[in-house]
Amino acid sequence: MIDKSPLADAPTDFASTLDALEETVRRLEEGQLGLEDSVALFQRGMVLAKQAEAQLQNARQTVETLLGEDTAPTPLTQEGDA
Repeated sequence: MIDKSPLADAPTDFASTLDALEETVRRLEEGQLGLEDSVALFQRGMVLAKQAEAQLQNARQTVETLLGEDTAPTPLTQEGDA
């Protein structure tokens, strides 16, 4: 039986969130679960996907803050380019 709480053991870092999401998708794709368990697992996957998106947005905001809001990243060039 699947834990009914979609936030149970929610990972706190992006890599762990992504791993948990991949495992959730794998289990759903196996098709071995009943309807109730599938729905609970799908719900957990949605929570994990939103969490991963929030973690990426947070990282993006941190990088923008470090670079300065008006500073756009400059593309790297190789020697001889210019």
